[in-house]
Amino acid sequence: MTLWLIDRNQAHYCLTDEFVPAFYVSGSTDKLARLQDAAQTQTTDLRTELTERIDLWLNATRQVLKVSVLCPTNFMGWGYWVHRFDSRLQLYNSGLMVASLYCWEKGIFPLAYVEVEVGEAGRILAIECRDSEWTLDYEMPPLKIMQIRLAGLSRIDPIHGRRAALEIELDGQCWELDEADDPPALGFARLLARADPDVILSEWGDSTIQPLLQQQAKRLKFSLELNRDKRAAVQQSKPRSYTSYGRILFKAAATTLFGRIHVDKQNSFISEKCDFAGLWELARVTKLPIQYAARTTTGTGISYMQMELAHRDGVLIPEQKAEPEDPKHPDELLAADRGGLVFVPKLGFTPNVAELDFVSQFPSIMARFNISPETVNCPCCPDAPRIPELRYRVCQKRRGITSRVVERLIEYLIDVENLRGTGRLYLP
Repeated sequence: MTLWLIDRNQAHYCLTDEFVPAFYVSGSTDKLARLQDAAQTQTTDLRTELTERIDLWLNATRQVLKVSVLCPTNFMGWGYWVHRFDSRLQLYNSGLMVASLYCWEKGIFPLAYVEVEVGEAGRILAIECRDSEWTLDYEMPPLKIMQIRLAGLSRIDPIHGRRAALEIELDGQCWELDEADDPPALGFARLLARADPDVILSEWGDSTIQPLLQQQAKRLKFSLELNRDKRAAVQQSKPRSYTSYGRILFKAAATTLFGRIHVDKQNSFISEKCDFAGLWELARVTKLPIQYAARTTTGTGISYMQMELAHRDGVLIPEQKAEPEDPKHPDELLAADRGGLVFVPKLGFTPNVAELDFVSQFPSIMARFNISPETVNCPCCPDAPRIPELRYRVCQKRRGITSRVVERLIEYLIDVENLRGTGRLYLP
């Protein structure tokens, strides 16, 4: 694993740390034995051993094959190899991001204050976190931020309109690059090399600016060094459309850098709505890579918090969510889903209206009453008290993963409100 660290004097360090991520495979004894033989005879990149992990739904241990991947960059690929070997085998923990797995196992997180012991060739011998993701008045690293945008354009996607000069802002200075002088890609490359920023904050950088700069650099036959890490190539994802709650949404391409951070304000819900302060908080608490956290939803972050807790508890994390909802009679479905029913009010002026606001109603219910997928109608508590009308049972023997995560988030929000009242709330 490659880590980029920055000290209080803005000095940068590129270090490497040995890390062997692992996923788990379940199946019959014969199938696991054949998989283990294949892994040992066909490659030296894997280490396998039989072990036991906890099944979330049964709340009991089961035997699985632990597959350790010696080269983390091939982690996802070896999961696909297992599928090709036998599609009937069930994989666990194989769909997790390696960066988050590293944070979980090392006890660190993005933007954390750490203490590192380094050996020869920049190899990490020991790393200790001297910070907490739940700290509110934390110390931010001294990041140098370069802003790039197209002149005169902000809310309108330039891919559908006119082209404009490239504006670059850094430390209060502003440069405007257009075709009248040197090609913008050349001027940007010189400024980037001279300033060496930690963060590139762009407007329409993912969909327009970065692709156009790279295309121009290719035409001019020079290398545009966007990465600080020269060994890595710029990662460019493809745009895609998807359906969510009956709506067709579009997700732009993403330009991900190595050794520095690229955030597109127009392709990031959290940084657009909450500025950098919200993005830093999300990355610290969820332990998601910053550039990924900027381009995903807060729901994904909470899901990763749940998976971290499961990983720490030794619980198997399915590769795909495959637990179907129990069949329900229409009357039962109507009784169970009233929380999602919205009554449309009559149009017109209505006097004497009162408002009742439940603060974090659903999370509070989940935390208070231990509501989590694995605790509802669990197999270990058949005699637990029944919920009125629905007749559901809730586990009496263990706290659910979802309940524990939302409980900690509610405590965190209360701490935020209390600190805001003292005037000491830190805003990066």
